Amino acid sequence: MVVFPPLQLLDNSGHDGIFGVSCMLYLFLDPLFLYAPLINEDTKCLMLDNKVKIAALVLRSFGDVCHLIRIYLCIKDGWGKSPSLRKKLRLANDMVSILPIPQVAILIFFPNMRGSNSLKTMTFLNSLIALQYLPRVYPIYVLFNEIINRENIGERRDRNSKWLSIVVNSKWSLIVVNMIGYIIASHIFGAFWYFFSIQREIQCWEHACRMEIGCEFGTSCVQNTHRNITKLLNKQCPVNPPDKQVFDFGVFQDALQSGMQRSTNFSQKFLQCLSWGIRNMSSFGSNLSATSTNGGENLLVVVFSIFGLGLFMYLLGHVQTFMQKVSKSYTIQQKMKMTNIRSVLNKYGLSDENHEMERKIKLAVKDKLEEDDSHIVEDMFSILSLGGAENLAMEIKCSLFMDKLKKVDGLKDKGKEVLEKICEHFEPMIYSKGCYIIREGEPLDMMFFVTRGSVLTYATNSGGSNGSSGTIQLEKEKDGLYGKELLTWAEGSSSKLSNLPISTITVKSHNKVEVFALLATDLKRVVSNFPSQLNMDNILTIAVDNEIVN
Repeated sequence: MVVFPPLQLLDNSGHDGIFGVSCMLYLFLDPLFLYAPLINEDTKCLMLDNKVKIAALVLRSFGDVCHLIRIYLCIKDGWGKSPSLRKKLRLANDMVSILPIPQVAILIFFPNMRGSNSLKTMTFLNSLIALQYLPRVYPIYVLFNEIINRENIGERRDRNSKWLSIVVNSKWSLIVVNMIGYIIASHIFGAFWYFFSIQREIQCWEHACRMEIGCEFGTSCVQNTHRNITKLLNKQCPVNPPDKQVFDFGVFQDALQSGMQRSTNFSQKFLQCLSWGIRNMSSFGSNLSATSTNGGENLLVVVFSIFGLGLFMYLLGHVQTFMQKVSKSYTIQQKMKMTNIRSVLNKYGLSDENHEMERKIKLAVKDKLEEDDSHIVEDMFSILSLGGAENLAMEIKCSLFMDKLKKVDGLKDKGKEVLEKICEHFEPMIYSKGCYIIREGEPLDMMFFVTRGSVLTYATNSGGSNGSSGTIQLEKEKDGLYGKELLTWAEGSSSKLSNLPISTITVKSHNKVEVFALLATDLKRVVSNFPSQLNMDNILTIAVDNEIVN
């Protein structure tokens, strides 16, 4: 996975998903600032873990560079040409994201707080630190939309890089990205739990100094080395064991009792805070101990509980969507296994030595099942009814009837283009047992091939009147073309529907019969497209009346 996107990818708004993937890593690293403060137990002051501070500054700088590049490119590329609202919002989002709020608040202000009024400033800066996570989360939200709206991803697949297509279009991408988002959220809340626990102890220091004459509140280690207030603060701010009668630390009691605020073992306190975040996110804050009367602490618990519930519902909804897709995918796979395309091709006498047609049909069947998983492929008709497979249908019809048409009198000497056009207009029809397909003495409005089933063919001795029947012939899957008299009619100069030839035989279905029929009007269209080849006498200007064309 590329962590720092190339410049040309940041230049394209269509690659917001790439930037979103990188922002997930930046968002995971950004809370390192919250772990930088430490409590010096000897002098009761605030100090910084230099290793964590340097790591946080360096990693934050890499993330800010990507935002700066996007800002530069956004302004450089036609900013004066009435930029869209989305472009303006993206520019504003990037500018807010790079504001050095945690650098100033955590690394400069907090270790040098002095006086009671500094607590109000601290509360204000806390809100700025928390709110800056919103614009940093926005690119990840865009990435989520990229994954959820897979139809749009399909349209833009050629514009996206290959690795992003793998990330976005992976079967497991939806659940994986949501789980990563859940862990990142737990990590952020755990880091704030650590950070606010230090602030809660600082508030206790301020409260103790306010009650003691001559005690001046401050967090600077340089200032506190020149005064002896350690005994006072240990007495007024008991942590281990706690004394709620003296000062109630509320939900931060466990954090302070663990002593991690005084430890430089980063991995230990990181895992402890992450564990706390995951446990309370999954329980919607119900595992939190009884809170104190502090309004900010209660507000934090409310926000934590609501956010945990909302994120869990969001994740649960996506998990359900994912499971539905997995279930549908499994159903499609099972139906594909039960669909024997090769057997269907063999029933219709189609040769497919290299299995190319079978492969094309399977792809078309899979696409159809994606739309309608109730579709069943049991014969050639169900294959030809597949949506979006016009070229495949044409190929199948040509394979079925091209050689047969070449044996028909009047079509033997016709070009391949003409025969392909005739094949294209063959339409499948099904007749149940005992149905008349064509009847002797009635106008012949189509010619057809019987592909499946058996038909009875016969003619009366009186040519359609009430006479005795002639020989009744049972024909099964006949290769011949019925109604070929239409060829002569279509090639004539007076080929209107009122002049259709009269059928000399009756064709009746003996059982369920499948036929491919070419209607008279469709045949006439083919003739009008190829007058030089389908007019046996000479080239005629064929005037096709509206009834035939329409």
